[in-house]
Amino acid sequence: MLNNRKKTLGVFVCKLPEYFQRTLCGALADEAVANGYNLVVFSTFGEYDNNHDYVEGESNCLYIPNYDELDGIILCLDVFDIPGMAGKLIEQVKEKAHCPVISIRQKRDEFISVLSDDKKAIMAMVDHLVDEHNAKRIYYLSGPSYMHDIRMREDGFRERMKSRGVAFREEYIFMGNLWYNIGKEAVDYFLSLDDERPDAILCANDYMAISVCEELCDRGFRVPEDIIVTGFDDVEEARDIYPMLTTVEACPENFARCAMEIIKKAERGEKLEKQYYISTQNQYRNSCGCKEAEEAKQIFRKQFKKNRRLVHMYKQNMFMVFQMEGIRDYQGLSDLVGKFVEGNTGVSDFYICLNPDEKYELDDSRKSPYEDEMEMLLHAYYGKKMSIEVPMPQTLFKRKNLLPADEVTDRPCVFYINPLHCRKHCFGYAIISFFNNRFYAAEDFYQSFVINICTVLENIYIQNQIEQLSNDKIRLIRRDSVTHMYNPYGFHEMATQMLHDATVAGINCVFFYVRIDNLQEITEIYGKEESNEILLCMKSVFEKFEQEKHVLGRLGGSDFCLLLEDKKQEEIEVLAQNFVNEVNEVNISWNKEFFIEVRYGWFVKEVGTISSTDECIRSAKMKMKVGAQMQTSAAKYAFEAMKEIRQNYQKEISVTYMAEQIGISRTHLSHCFKLIYQKSIQDYITSYRMEKAQELLIHTQKKIKEIAFLVGYKDELYFSKVFARLYGMSPSKFRKTMLT
Repeated sequence: MLNNRKKTLGVFVCKLPEYFQRTLCGALADEAVANGYNLVVFSTFGEYDNNHDYVEGESNCLYIPNYDELDGIILCLDVFDIPGMAGKLIEQVKEKAHCPVISIRQKRDEFISVLSDDKKAIMAMVDHLVDEHNAKRIYYLSGPSYMHDIRMREDGFRERMKSRGVAFREEYIFMGNLWYNIGKEAVDYFLSLDDERPDAILCANDYMAISVCEELCDRGFRVPEDIIVTGFDDVEEARDIYPMLTTVEACPENFARCAMEIIKKAERGEKLEKQYYISTQNQYRNSCGCKEAEEAKQIFRKQFKKNRRLVHMYKQNMFMVFQMEGIRDYQGLSDLVGKFVEGNTGVSDFYICLNPDEKYELDDSRKSPYEDEMEMLLHAYYGKKMSIEVPMPQTLFKRKNLLPADEVTDRPCVFYINPLHCRKHCFGYAIISFFNNRFYAAEDFYQSFVINICTVLENIYIQNQIEQLSNDKIRLIRRDSVTHMYNPYGFHEMATQMLHDATVAGINCVFFYVRIDNLQEITEIYGKEESNEILLCMKSVFEKFEQEKHVLGRLGGSDFCLLLEDKKQEEIEVLAQNFVNEVNEVNISWNKEFFIEVRYGWFVKEVGTISSTDECIRSAKMKMKVGAQMQTSAAKYAFEAMKEIRQNYQKEISVTYMAEQIGISRTHLSHCFKLIYQKSIQDYITSYRMEKAQELLIHTQKKIKEIAFLVGYKDELYFSKVFARLYGMSPSKFRKTMLT
C-alpha cells in the first residue's frame, strides 16, 4: 500500500486519544515494526452533539483506504460511537478485504475475535468482595445485552452470586448504558430495592462506575466506607478519580501481541481459531477499600501533571484560534502547521492531502468522498517546516498509496490518519507520525488542532469561491455573452494595455478588423439561433490566428477585431488571405441555406506614432474592403443552385433556368457545383429527393405513390427503382425495416 515493499496492517479505531485506543495502537505499532510491517491507523474523533454533517464527515474515514491493499485488518468496533459507522465498516471489510480480519474486544462470527475472559474476571471480583470485604448485598449495573462482552460479564456475576450462596434476585441487576450519565437513575433504582442499602455495586464498565461514585458522594454516601463500587476496563479516568477505582484491566498490550501472532500465523498458513482469549488482571484499589494512602498521593501527582497539560493545551488552543482568524491562504496554513510540529517534540511528520481542484462537494455522482488521485498540500516535519510555493505545484499521487512514493522510507512506517472535513465539504485527510510510533505527544491537543485545520480549509475554500465569483463577474462585464470574446469595454481595456506594453518593447501592433456583411439579414430570415452559430463559427476561425500575445473582441453586432503584435506587411497580407480562405471553407463545409459574407481591413500602429486605441480601431474600419464574397464566386454560385434545389425539389428543375437566374452559363454552373459539392447537380437533386422520401416513409403513413409525387416523381415505379438503387431495398421494405 505504501510503496515501500512492506506489508501493511490497517487499524480502524474511534476516539484515538483515549487511553485504551492510543495504548493499543502504540503496542500494535511496536509489534508491527518489530515484525517488518507498516501500520496505518484510520481514526475518527467520534460523535459530536448529534451534528449530522460532522458525523458524515467523520464517517468518510472508512473510504480512505483500498481494503484489498491491506495485508491485515484490526477492528476496534466497540469504541465507535457514531450511529451506524461500525456497521458500515463491517460491510466495507466484508465486501473488499482479502486478508485476516481481527475484531478486538467484540465477538464477530464473520471475523477472528480477540476477547478478554470477562466472565472469569467478574467472578473473581465477586469473590474478592465476599472474601475480603464481607459484602453480602451486591447489586450489578449491566449494559446492552446484545454486546457479547457485556453479556459475559453479567452471566459471570449471576453464576458466581448463586455459586457462593450470596443473596441474589434478578432485580439486583439494572440495565445501564455504559456512559457517565447513568449514575442518578441507577442509584435511585438500587436504593429503592430494600430498606437496607447495598454493600457493593459492581458495574459493567468504568464510566458507569465513576458516574455511580459521583452520585453516591453527592447524596452523602462514602465510597467505599458506606458502599463499595467497582468497574471494568481500567480506563485512564479510573486512576484519576478519588477514590481510585477498583476495576478489571484487560491490558491493551496483550491484545496487540495476540493480534500480531494471528497475523503471523495467517502468513505462515497455519490454521486459525475463531476466538482467542487474553488474560485479565483485577486491580484492587480504594473504591473497594484497598490501597488508600498511596493511591491518594498518586492521584494528586497525576492531577497536577494533567492540570499542567490542560493549561498548555488551553494556551495552544487560544493561540491557534487567534492565528487562524486571519488565515485565508495555504501559506498561512503552512505556518500554523509548522508551529504545531515545532511545539510538539514527539511529532515526526505531518501531512495534509487534499482532493485536487477543490473537489470538496459531495453529490450523487461521486462514488467516494475522495478522488482516486489526491494532492499533497504540505509536509511539515520536526526541526524544519517545508515552505509552500504560492501558487503551489500540484503533487498528485494515487490515493491507494496514501502518500507520494518519495515520502515513504524503506523502513516499516507507522501513520495515523484522520479525515479533514467541515460542514458538507470533504477536503481530504491528515497523516501524522511520531518518533517512537506511539500516539502520545499530541493526545491532548491533536483533536482541536485537526478541527482548526478543517476550519482554516473551509475559510480558504470560501475565500476562493468568493474570488471566483468576483472573477466571473468581471468576466461577465468584459466578455460578450455569446462568443465569450472581449466585448467593446473589455477589448478597449486589454488593447490599451497591450499597446502600452508594445510601445515599451519597441514593436508594432496590428488591428485586424472584420465585419459580417449579411449577419443582420440572416438573423431576420433564419432567427437568432442561426445567427449565434455564425458568431461562434467566426470565433473558431479567429482562434486559428491567435498568437501568444493577442486581444480578440466582438465590437458590435457583426464587427470583430483581432489585435496582434510584431507583424510585417507581407505577413499581414498572408494572414488576411488565410482568414478569407478559412471563411470560405466554412461556407463550403456546412449545410446551410445561407452564405457568410465578410469584409476586412487592418491598421498597423507603428513604433513611435501616437494613436489611441479608438483611433487605431477607426483606422482599421476605414480600410475595410470586400472580402470573402468576392473571392468565393464558385462557392456562391453553387450555394445559390443548392438553395434553388432545396426550395423546389418537388418540381421539375432546369439547370439552364437556374444558370440564367444566377447570371452564368449552364456549363459554368455545373462546373462550380461539382467543384464545391463533389457531385453533379442531377445527382444532388436525386439524393436530396431520396432524403425527403426517407423522412416521409418513417414519419407518415402516406402511400408510396403519394410519397413519390411529393418528392418530384410522377412515376411510382421509376421512383422505387431509384430508391432501391441508392439504398439496396424498396421503399416499402425500408419502411417496414425502420418501423420494426
